[in-house]
Amino acid sequence: MPLNLSKLSSTSLLDTETSPREIFNLLPNKHARYKYPRDVQTQVWDRWLPRRAERDLVVKMNTGGGKTVVGLLTLKSCLNEGVGPAVYVTPDNYLVSQVVKEAGDLGISVTTDTGAGAFLQGKAILVINIHKLVNGLSVFGTTDTGVKIPLGVVLVDDAHACLSSTESQFTLTVSDGSAAYKGLMQLFRDELLEQNDTKLLEIEDGASDQEMLVPFWAWHQKGLQVSQVLTEHRTDDEIKFSWPLIKNHLGQCRCVVTGSKIEVSPRCLPIEAIPAFTEAKRRIFMTATLADDSILVSDFGARPELIEKHITPNVANDIGDRMILVPQEIDPNVSEAELKAFVKKKSAHYNTVVIVPSDFRMKFWADVADLVVKAENLEAAVDQLKATHVGLVVMVNKYDGIDLPNSACRILVLDGLPQARRSYERIETNMLAGSAHVIGRQIQRIEQGMGRGIRANDDYCVVLLMGSSLTRTMFTMGAKEMFSPATRAQLKKSLEVAEQLGGGVDELDSAIEVCLQQGTNWKKVAREAVANIGYPPTGTVRPTAVAQRVAFDNASIRNYAQAEDALQKVINQVAASESPGVVGWLKWQLAEYVQFTDAVRAQQVLKGALLLNRRLTKPIDGLDYEKLDAKDMQQANNVVWAFKPYAGKKTNLLVRLNGVLDDLAFLPDNANEFEAAMQEVAAFLGFKAQRPELEFKRGPDVLWAVGNLRYFVIECKSGAVAQKITKHYANQLSGSMDWFGQRYDHTCKATPVMVHPYRVLEAAASGHAETRILTTGRLAALKDSIRAFCTAAASSLETLDAAQVQKLLEHHKLTAERLLETYTEAPMHG
Repeated sequence: MPLNLSKLSSTSLLDTETSPREIFNLLPNKHARYKYPRDVQTQVWDRWLPRRAERDLVVKMNTGGGKTVVGLLTLKSCLNEGVGPAVYVTPDNYLVSQVVKEAGDLGISVTTDTGAGAFLQGKAILVINIHKLVNGLSVFGTTDTGVKIPLGVVLVDDAHACLSSTESQFTLTVSDGSAAYKGLMQLFRDELLEQNDTKLLEIEDGASDQEMLVPFWAWHQKGLQVSQVLTEHRTDDEIKFSWPLIKNHLGQCRCVVTGSKIEVSPRCLPIEAIPAFTEAKRRIFMTATLADDSILVSDFGARPELIEKHITPNVANDIGDRMILVPQEIDPNVSEAELKAFVKKKSAHYNTVVIVPSDFRMKFWADVADLVVKAENLEAAVDQLKATHVGLVVMVNKYDGIDLPNSACRILVLDGLPQARRSYERIETNMLAGSAHVIGRQIQRIEQGMGRGIRANDDYCVVLLMGSSLTRTMFTMGAKEMFSPATRAQLKKSLEVAEQLGGGVDELDSAIEVCLQQGTNWKKVAREAVANIGYPPTGTVRPTAVAQRVAFDNASIRNYAQAEDALQKVINQVAASESPGVVGWLKWQLAEYVQFTDAVRAQQVLKGALLLNRRLTKPIDGLDYEKLDAKDMQQANNVVWAFKPYAGKKTNLLVRLNGVLDDLAFLPDNANEFEAAMQEVAAFLGFKAQRPELEFKRGPDVLWAVGNLRYFVIECKSGAVAQKITKHYANQLSGSMDWFGQRYDHTCKATPVMVHPYRVLEAAASGHAETRILTTGRLAALKDSIRAFCTAAASSLETLDAAQVQKLLEHHKLTAERLLETYTEAPMHG
């Protein structure tokens, strides 16, 4: 008589056991590769199990540490305990398919159907992207509808990547040409005109690289009219998914106007608009080893005291082998064209993936790319890379959400800094330029990108970081300390490699091959680099993020005094440790909340904020302009003082210089970067500079003080595409000269300078009599001379004196007098 093995099975135990490790061992149909759980997975499960009832938990594991398996078994444990339904949330559909595949290989029941009976009954895990959960018409319910599908446990995988989609869902966007756009523009035109008339006129002319923030008092005073405009169009396709999420929080929203769209977004995400998420019994946030968990509090509404007690493996050495090199740090003279040719050559032997921040930058690689990847062909491209040799593959803005294991990616290139996703993020980046807040956000995105090429601890990949903006950020004070412990260790070891290299791509090639050949000696060095690397004992949540969340939540229920109190307390707390710019930014937010109860005091608070940060909203009665002093300025002495901090750090100086000069390029949508570079390059030349339009909301884009009471009034048209200087541009420069005449007396002399690709005026334009044009060709020559001057000065930084600098300035024709006559030209009438 044959045995009936079904009567002896442990199926019931598989559905009742709560230890994820034991569930893993009980799975009867898992793929052969799942013989045992990894140590790091077991360590996480063992730490999660006794804390599983805590409502908000963060699990941190290195990229490639097996987070998906950890997440699936954790949710299976919850279901076995009776805590369901269970949802596994990913950033996008591609990752949904990856999780479903992994679940199939494990033999865990999952579904992507929100109406599936197995999911609703707690017998299968629902796998969805974040958009399915968070949108104004969510099948899980919103504030208007209430909870439609109650959830027991929600696991958000790659929480930082999910936030990008979540922010976009809570951002109401109306495009130019729509009735809602026209209605909002008409509503706030007067206030925007008062803030910055020149910028508004450019926006009305369609400039997509200019953004303006509607003043908070105007937004508050016209709240009813805003509601009327948006309510009238609430069923429009571009509004209907976000309107239900923010309509109850319009008073706490900010509005950004550009030439192509208007964005309305809340100060923090009112995540309670998705009550199924906020009322879930358990919420688990899985992240890579990123340092700052603040967004989990400020945007997902998690409890900070629980978020700080993160769950990690014992050590952080469960990471693949990465050699991380910055070619332009090793040799600042290596050009981007040389690097592109080098990368193309290597791609003949190794699958090479280049991640770029924009479609525009993608064009730089298009002539050598074997495959360009966008959303529509992402899954097919990744499958192709995993299956065969493809060559050089370019991906646009894919810093997260893809796995490229083993030979799918042996060389990973990150070219340029990830760009701000939303208009308000660009404004905030400008407000906080150079601060730890902005740099930390950028480093986080860079590290996300760097993790794409290794998916297990026996994987290996070379990572090349290039592009002036990225390289310059890496050299910012304290930037490298913002990486995770394991990445810092790999960076340190890679830097030791770099120090042994000479210049040129041949030396770079020899180092790369050491990693790619995986010789015994290198593998030993690579493993030792991360041996005994641990995780921080607690997570990091900035006190400012906690205060912002507390203020937002209190204001949402009209407890305005408590909202003010939360921000005032954190301002007092961080005043000594944060930069003046950050403290000013916090005071500006305080003014936003004061506006609810006292409009006069709000303006007073705003003025106090502007004393610390000139890049904020201008108050109703304007700003007092602060003059640039050019009377007793000594150009050569100023250069010596500017270069003094770089003594012994020649490479740092040249990397920073190259970053600034690379930003001086005629490109679309780079107005802010170009103007910032024009201000910064003045210091390399021994001049003083400011950005009056940005800092005081009136005046030219850039003003240089060049000595002896002489000034250059500069208007930058780096995004101009017309081959003639328009009447509008010419009038703008004339207006800036009038502005100068009203603020500086007759002893000061100004020369009007326009940066424009061409020097020909259109027929209707009449330029100022003394106008000079910095054209494409002259700009290139100026950049070459500045680079040559700084390189020569950098060769003797320790002994550099004013006499040497003066000779170099004269040789390269960079004194105030010679610069104008050599590198600019008079306009022509077409």
